[in-house]
Amino acid sequence: MNALGTEVLGIAFLLVGTAATFLMFYQWGFSYDKDLHRSEAPPWVTLSLRILGYLYLFIYLYMMWAMIPRLWTYQVELPARTVAHLVLGIAIGAILILKISIVRFFKYLEKPLVPMLGVGLFICTVILVGLAMPSYAREAYLNRAAFSPERQARLDGQIERAGLTDPTERLRLASSDGLQRGREVLLDQCVQCHDLRTVLVKPRTPANWRSTVERMANRSAFVAPIEDDDQWRVTAYLIAISPTLQKTAQLERQQQQATDQARLAVHDALSEESGADPQEAKELFEFLCTQCHDLEEVEAWPPEDDEEIRELVERMVDNGLEASEYEMAQLMRHMNERYVSK
Repeated sequence: MNALGTEVLGIAFLLVGTAATFLMFYQWGFSYDKDLHRSEAPPWVTLSLRILGYLYLFIYLYMMWAMIPRLWTYQVELPARTVAHLVLGIAIGAILILKISIVRFFKYLEKPLVPMLGVGLFICTVILVGLAMPSYAREAYLNRAAFSPERQARLDGQIERAGLTDPTERLRLASSDGLQRGREVLLDQCVQCHDLRTVLVKPRTPANWRSTVERMANRSAFVAPIEDDDQWRVTAYLIAISPTLQKTAQLERQQQQATDQARLAVHDALSEESGADPQEAKELFEFLCTQCHDLEEVEAWPPEDDEEIRELVERMVDNGLEASEYEMAQLMRHMNERYVSK
């Protein structure tokens, strides 16, 4: 199942589950005949729920048929997101078995249990789709960048640096058809041993992408071998999306550097001499400390000494506080005068 098919089925799965859940709420607003074990809702409601239920079950079984075989080919410890995905998939299957059994064979349990099971299915479906879609959405964004004329124009030289000397082959790999095939290999075969996020976590040089693909292909040789031509195709595609990965990595690195610099400034802030106006320091305190919460939270549990002030400001930095060294010093000095030295 390709990426587009996965995205379409995931969205359809969520839409069908949502429609069935809210239609179920509407149905249970009508009286329930305890003798006949059925709702007195209009027939079209029951028919619609049945159709939606069959659609939901069909999509679930199809996705499980496509996804479960991958578990046998994983060669690394399952990432936390994949584990959560697996647990939710199994939970949906268990709830479906219970719900179908009650509706078919244990109708006396239908009124008290089926609505709760339906809500449980809806919650699991939302979380399941929410976990799966971001990785595919990110790959789709990278894919659009890979097919830009600028990227394709520079690919020839990049592929040569990866070790391919034949100019005809390089042109073939850098074409739209070649990149599309490389994407298919990435989404169909490169995720047989790990999830997609593992591939897209950071950029690499052309030669490094080639060696990585070769190493992964050797691992999968006994399960689902990747032919040499497909290895070059996926290598070309990964080289094409690397500039976008680089921009993301650079932004994350800049954010981390800013956080590290802010944390270093915290340790020396209280010892610095301050010539700032107290009113200016107070306004800075109120501005910085109300970006994520109200001042009442600080007033309710104020720091009692300089060490607690440092710990508090370090937590603010970890939560994304951005301030210059001067502003950090004024903030901590004001907190000292406001809570510790008063």
